[in-house]
Amino acid sequence: MMAAPRQLTLNIAWLLTFGAFAALVLNAMFGSLAALTFMGCGGLLIVSNIPATVDSLRRWWFVLLLPAYCMLTALWSQYPANSLRYGLQLAFTAMVAIIITGRLSTAALMRLMFIVYGIGVVASILFGRTGLGGSWLGVFGSKNAFAAHIAVFALIAVAVAADGKSSWPLRALGAAGALASGPLLILAQSTGATLMVAPCVAIILLSLMSARLSGMQKILVFALLLIIAAALALLVATTGDALLAEILEGSGKDATLTGRTDLWATGLSYIAERPLQGLGYRAFWVSGFAPAEELWAMFDVPSGAGFNFHNTYISNAVEIGLIGLGLQIAIMYGGAILMGAYTFMRPSAPNALLLALQTLMILRSFIEVEVFFEFSIRSIMGIATLIYAAAGLLALRRQSLPAPRRPSRGVLSHVAADRPRPLSHPNL
Repeated sequence: MMAAPRQLTLNIAWLLTFGAFAALVLNAMFGSLAALTFMGCGGLLIVSNIPATVDSLRRWWFVLLLPAYCMLTALWSQYPANSLRYGLQLAFTAMVAIIITGRLSTAALMRLMFIVYGIGVVASILFGRTGLGGSWLGVFGSKNAFAAHIAVFALIAVAVAADGKSSWPLRALGAAGALASGPLLILAQSTGATLMVAPCVAIILLSLMSARLSGMQKILVFALLLIIAAALALLVATTGDALLAEILEGSGKDATLTGRTDLWATGLSYIAERPLQGLGYRAFWVSGFAPAEELWAMFDVPSGAGFNFHNTYISNAVEIGLIGLGLQIAIMYGGAILMGAYTFMRPSAPNALLLALQTLMILRSFIEVEVFFEFSIRSIMGIATLIYAAAGLLALRRQSLPAPRRPSRGVLSHVAADRPRPLSHPNL
């Protein structure tokens, strides 16, 4: 008999997620079509499987409290139309993030991101350009954007190269990407990105190495890491400013973080005026608003250009107050803690990557503002990490519970009852 021809199956959710991610990651290449492409792919993802969409939103509805609160700030915002419009767009972005977690496994998402970010790297090598200061911009608008792209790609490449479940050709591409990331980060001349990638790469490697350890050995390593993290936190808290200034001066950078300390002082003064509710979501950096115009002029930035306080906590507290900031911190740090626990119990390359990306987001949150706003790949990944970790831990908890006993119908019924319950994704 002739063997049946192998059929090519298309994963619609994977293709739509790829289109949405490509639009956001490669927005410099998509131009004005980036947001439209993301909304189109995201909208199709939402309606392509209504039962799955409803189930995901029902399970993880609490994530939508953040965009709901952002929209609520329109009631006291000085620019209510802005707060409502951007709040709705953030809600759409959060919905897409929630639905992705119900349609794609962590392994599929890791490989998808490797392709998307890899396209940006290859395009930057082939068609990139150099900025005014000699730093490499790639196909992005600034060295910071290029450095952030390479930093994320480096982590993805390391995870793919170390993933024992990936094919050897893919792992070889991952290794090549990891090796190329170092020189590209140097070309970007971004001290911050370079310093932050190293500990995140260590997280991936240590997480995967822990798979070979016994339970007690894992606990000892985990305790050791906690002690090291506490020591580093104490060091940063006591001498962080002096150390950072020395590093920046040694690399030829402005020790005041390009005047960011002045920005932070201004932001803190506005937080003190309205600490709980803030000025309103996306209601500070608005053309015509005198304080924003003053800061744009102070830093020689065109009025209405993209600008922020270069600190996630200060910037977001100015707009949505400590209440909204608390919701954001719950997603950021909650996702890191839960994914850390899940990776500890089930070490894998995708889990280690999500933990490393969440750690990178937290590290960058002290000097940049990457979350939470509309059409943001980092916002999507921050939300997705929280949900993947929570879903994985819940699945492990269900597996550990004894199966309910049913009336005996013979030996086979007992065997079936003792089978472990599957996870929602085979690679979660």
